[in-house]
Amino acid sequence: MTDKNTYEKQNLPNGTKNPKYVDLLEEDKSIAGQKFTCVSFVSPEKILKKKELFFFKEFLKHWDFTKSTQKFTQFLNFLAFKYNLDFDKLMSDFQEYTKSETDTISQTTIEDDYKNFVDAKEEDLSQEFNATYDFQTSTRGIKIRGSYPTQQEAELRCRMLREVDPNHDVYVGPVGMWMPWNPEAYKTGRVEYLEDELNQLMSEKNLNEKQAKTAFEKRVNEAKRAAIEENIKIAKESGNKLTQNIDADGNLVGVANMNTTETGLKDEVSSADIRKELFEGNNIRTRETDKAHEALQKENNVVEMEVSEKKED
Repeated sequence: MTDKNTYEKQNLPNGTKNPKYVDLLEEDKSIAGQKFTCVSFVSPEKILKKKELFFFKEFLKHWDFTKSTQKFTQFLNFLAFKYNLDFDKLMSDFQEYTKSETDTISQTTIEDDYKNFVDAKEEDLSQEFNATYDFQTSTRGIKIRGSYPTQQEAELRCRMLREVDPNHDVYVGPVGMWMPWNPEAYKTGRVEYLEDELNQLMSEKNLNEKQAKTAFEKRVNEAKRAAIEENIKIAKESGNKLTQNIDADGNLVGVANMNTTETGLKDEVSSADIRKELFEGNNIRTRETDKAHEALQKENNVVEMEVSEKKED
């Protein structure tokens, strides 16, 4: 089913121009010395939303009760054909009713009923609403704050206007071109903000980005260290040469450029050489060398005994 709200876009999904697109947003002829203008909006969007919500809430009080009563009456009429039933049987009948009358129960004319309700009670509700919200205006307004030859001049004028008129946002846009109407400053392009909430929002955004960057760098450094430690382990087991290590700042550096004991001995020292020097030297005592030394000592003792016995004979 085709959506009736679909519209032709200027570009196709592949980025090329859409031949079916017709540009109806005509630009006015340029005016000498007027390229950008400053515009302020007065639009009580939040109050208007409250008004619609207020109307709808009052409408639902009447509509829900009326409709609920009608549906409950239908259910009671259905139960009139049944009597002397236990609870389980009653629930079974209720399920049977909801299944058989699904279309009737779900059917609604809420939109038309709402319009009829507002038409009948709009005057009384408007008076009550205005009294509740202190008769705040519900009329939109616009003011042209000046036109300037360059965008930089227009933005400078924005900052000056905000100093003398901090209660309204000031927008910069091109003259003669259609611009989106959007009275909420944070949803519009380039705007001068002074609202505490927006400043706080931007402050938290910057802080979150900084914390995210720090956490990311920490994860990267941890991954580097884990990889280097794994390489060192593999190099020791295989006897391969270790070519890279990591410094205190988390940067990868060549082993030849590091000031370590190994590089002090010679320019290129393999892990196997270090292991041999530390653990396999002739002057290093280990369990194996101790056993060999004991065996050699026993053999020497046997030889000495044999020599002494021959001398006695």
